[in-house]
Amino acid sequence: MKTYFVVTAVVKHKDKVLILKKSKDDWNYPNRWSFCSGYVQEFEAAEDTVLREIKEETGLKAKITGKGRMFQKDDRIKGKRWIITVFLCEVESQNVRLDRENVDFRWIGINELRKYPTVPGLKKDLKVLGLI
Repeated sequence: MKTYFVVTAVVKHKDKVLILKKSKDDWNYPNRWSFCSGYVQEFEAAEDTVLREIKEETGLKAKITGKGRMFQKDDRIKGKRWIITVFLCEVESQNVRLDRENVDFRWIGINELRKYPTVPGLKKDLKVLGLI
């Protein structure tokens, strides 16, 4: 099983969180909804990674307002182990400009998340931040 180090951002604007729909060509969970996330690059701090990924994927400038503990999520079907650090981030604008990775977005209440087909682990992201 291969191991990947990633950050995930629960991006908030007022009482809503941002979810992004991955493209049909995405090699990890195509057509699924996710939070903003990305791979940590060599010698890059996780905090820098999460802010960079938010900017790249949404065009939004964010600030970190919370950090959850690091946790592991194994996907035995795909043979991948994810080591994930989750951040709570806030933005002042809802004006998302998507990049090529995602095809749609929604600002939703946390309780609406169950209505969407998501990547594995989104509830865990919310739990480690104390949001559910």
